[in-house]
Amino acid sequence: MYSLLDQFALITRPSVYVISDSQLETYKRNQAEAEIVELKRLIDGHKSSIERLEATVESLTKEYLPNTTEPDGKNS
Repeated sequence: MYSLLDQFALITRPSVYVISDSQLETYKRNQAEAEIVELKRLIDGHKSSIERLEATVESLTKEYLPNTTEPDGKNS
């Protein structure tokens, strides 16, 4: 049977790291650079999706609504 002390021994604590201010700044810069790269990748992906969607809207408009106003209010 486990004692109360054994139960507390099973609980793990998060590790604590002590680093210098310059190491912290380097870490933050590296994290920011990685986040910027990921955000740019996401932006590029969304731009590609927008282009495909716009092409689909244009195609459907030309095929099914040749002489009407486009959804954004422009005339064909």
